[in-house]
Amino acid sequence: MEDNSLGIRATAQIILDEIHSVLEKIDERAYEEFMSCILKAKNVFVTGQGRSGLVSRTFAMRLTHIGLNAYCVGDATTPNIDKGDLLIACSSSGSTYITCYIAGLAKKSHAKVIAVTSHKNSPLAEQANVVVELSVQEVSTNYKDDGSIQFRSTLFEQACLVYLDGIILALVKKLNSSEKDMHKRHSNLE
Repeated sequence: MEDNSLGIRATAQIILDEIHSVLEKIDERAYEEFMSCILKAKNVFVTGQGRSGLVSRTFAMRLTHIGLNAYCVGDATTPNIDKGDLLIACSSSGSTYITCYIAGLAKKSHAKVIAVTSHKNSPLAEQANVVVELSVQEVSTNYKDDGSIQFRSTLFEQACLVYLDGIILALVKKLNSSEKDMHKRHSNLE
């Protein structure tokens, strides 16, 4: 029996190449709009379900570290969203019911909505003021050779994390956040 498995270095390189192929297609105009919305927002709210939700939570944590008011939708201490606020909703499919519902509530409250999704024509994207499309070709259920080698929306979640970390780095520079100031805002109850 032939072993077709790759070593960890080769597998990691394939994953890095896949992430790069997604990020090199990003629309710079959407990036500029994203940055503008964050810098103008009184409060930034994030949402997403499953692993996309975990990625959005890491983004909210970093926003807090750089001195912005950031909240995770669904947390007990999350305040109401209002005009002047921003919701960032992460969903690979752009059709996850609860994420779309939350985006609708934000729009009703006159907040701006940014959708980070793989599907620019999705229900989530239709509700958004700004759409960041992470063009991911996911593997099909019958495991064809086109698209990602990774399970389901893993590539979207990885590309989303890297994209949002890029936003943080740009914000750090724009806001002149120092490491000392960010460290002061880091949790000390760990």
